[in-house]
Amino acid sequence: MIYLFHGDDEFEKSERIVALKKKLGDLAEMNAITLDGRNLDQDVLLHYCDVPPFLGEFRLVVVMDLITRLEKARGTTGNQGKAAKAFLQWLTTYLPAVPETTWLVFNESKKLSQKNPILKAVRQMGEQGVVQEFATPQLRKGDLARWVAQRSQKKGIRLGAGVAETLASYIGPNLRIIDAELEKLGLFVGDRPVTKEDVRLLCPYAKEASIFDMVDALGNRRTAVAFRLLAQMRQQGAHPLYLLTMIVRQYRILLQVKDYMNQGMRLKEIAAALKLHPYPTEKAMRQARQYSLEQLQRIYDRLLETDVAIKTGQLEANLALDMLVVELARVA
Repeated sequence: MIYLFHGDDEFEKSERIVALKKKLGDLAEMNAITLDGRNLDQDVLLHYCDVPPFLGEFRLVVVMDLITRLEKARGTTGNQGKAAKAFLQWLTTYLPAVPETTWLVFNESKKLSQKNPILKAVRQMGEQGVVQEFATPQLRKGDLARWVAQRSQKKGIRLGAGVAETLASYIGPNLRIIDAELEKLGLFVGDRPVTKEDVRLLCPYAKEASIFDMVDALGNRRTAVAFRLLAQMRQQGAHPLYLLTMIVRQYRILLQVKDYMNQGMRLKEIAAALKLHPYPTEKAMRQARQYSLEQLQRIYDRLLETDVAIKTGQLEANLALDMLVVELARVA
């Protein structure tokens, strides 16, 4: 049996592979292997596919990013390109000959072209071949909130009104983290539905989101909203120095993002430079457009001054934060 899983949703792909591994039963560790396709040669792949299962019916061979590597190398000139073409050609002819006792899984981290020869070959294998694309749900289309709702239902966790949308908005398209947060929330609430208050209480990403919302309110000169969010975070037990640290972190990101935007860099380039997921990077880019680079530099200097004033005892922490919110809302 040949499986070709491709796309950027690593969480769902890994779950599908884990499900296959579970079917091997108690001998899964003996009859399953994962190979790094980025440096895999033909003989090694052939060896592991042709080895019979140990005291079991099936053997699972998972190959990571082999097709992506070969497809990329095929477009080059010289020996590397020739070798990649030869490997692809051999693999196309070998797939129908893979032993029936072997489940061969190609796990590709990127979406493959519909013209890819291996993708075509697996599709032509009928019931013996499975091609499945795994795409990360998108927040804007509402896909992510639907995924959260479906995932919670699968786990037997009831969500109150707006909770799926809240989790999706707070965390973004990181399915593994959302899944972990759902587990935690489910254990906390027991039989009752999860509420937005539960999310704000237990989910660390909720505090980051509240900081983001407060900074967003400051950028739009909505002082009252900023104060309400600040009060809400205080009521949830957030320490003033923690809040200041998070505010400093957000404005530091905005300062870096603004600088990169002024250099003409795009979303993916900025996300890579900051080592952030594209989702929070895109949110930061929207916020950074509300300020000039000079404004952000002045704000950052003022934040550092407040930090020093609190730590040296010149100002009481909560008073310093209140004064800071007023000043930041007036930045022009």
